[in-house]
Amino acid sequence: MSKRDYYEILGLSKSASSDEIKKAYRSLAKKYHPDVNKSSDAEEKFKEINEAYEVLSDEDKRKKYDQFGHQGVEHGAGFGGNPFGDFSFDFGGVDLGDIFGSFFGGGSRRQSDNRPRKGQTLQSRIKISFIDSVLGRIIEENLNKHEICSFCNGTGANKPSDIVTCDDCNGSGQVTRQRRTPFGVVNSAEICPKCHGQGKIIKNKCSNCKGQKYISKNVRTKISIPAGIKNGQEVVVEGFGGPGLNGGPSGDLIIVVYVEPHKYYAREQNNIHLDFPVSFVDIINEAKVNIPTPYGIERITLSNDIKSGDILTIKNKGFKVIGTKKYGDLKLHVKVYIPKMSKKEKEKVAEILKNNKDDQSSVWIKKVGDNK
Repeated sequence: MSKRDYYEILGLSKSASSDEIKKAYRSLAKKYHPDVNKSSDAEEKFKEINEAYEVLSDEDKRKKYDQFGHQGVEHGAGFGGNPFGDFSFDFGGVDLGDIFGSFFGGGSRRQSDNRPRKGQTLQSRIKISFIDSVLGRIIEENLNKHEICSFCNGTGANKPSDIVTCDDCNGSGQVTRQRRTPFGVVNSAEICPKCHGQGKIIKNKCSNCKGQKYISKNVRTKISIPAGIKNGQEVVVEGFGGPGLNGGPSGDLIIVVYVEPHKYYAREQNNIHLDFPVSFVDIINEAKVNIPTPYGIERITLSNDIKSGDILTIKNKGFKVIGTKKYGDLKLHVKVYIPKMSKKEKEKVAEILKNNKDDQSSVWIKKVGDNK
């Protein structure tokens, strides 16, 4: 069977630069390596990719191939044998560490990290009322908290002499593994599975924390919900996340706040909107009326020119702007209604309106008539 064109195998044109050849090879080698790609033809494609790169990465071989084709480079190229034999290629500067890092989990670059590290950030959620989001609230909850074990001081051992050097890695935290690959035998450094990169093992675990180095307990904690918080905003409770590593501090707990909708109030940025039903009698009399706000009752005086659809504003009775001393406003959406009245009340209203001629109707009729 005739061989495929090497440029075609690597997906390149004949004018490709050496850098483009390296880049294409690296990408395809990672994709079709038999340890990564389990398809039936992966091994054959991998051999084909190596063969193409071995020729095109060598300036002299590439010239011969461009001039004479496959016949110009078939002398002892060494392909077609055992793909896992002990042979070597000149890879023209390709960093095999990157390729083997993808295949074998990081190779010699993988190092253990024994530094103290902060624990994982955890997340929870809490539901509060609309009024709580306006006024703020202190909530007390029993939360799980991880602390360094006071018995072993975070060592995980029953006593100091129970901590010994790992005999698998001799305290380095790493072991060397050999793998046979198409490139030959490759040594790679991996985190020691026995000590998990610590370089030490514990013969007798702490009787208090069972070798976990941290203990968990329920702590009654105050969670401060700030006034003005919005639905979906977060509150951070420091130190109530996952346990730290290697003696590091515990992580934090992020609480997502969900605000329940209110039957009458609605939020718009930092303003609160409220439908305000008002009797036309109170408007006529310019009465003083009570307005329920989240902060308590406010008393306002009505003007006799108020009409349905008007919006009245009560300053600084909206949401607090978090981090400032500013407040939004309460917006009253006027809904004028006619109350039920007794006969005497109707007579009284009629008497009041007797000398108050309403010409709005005639003005409206004239406007409609003029636009026929």
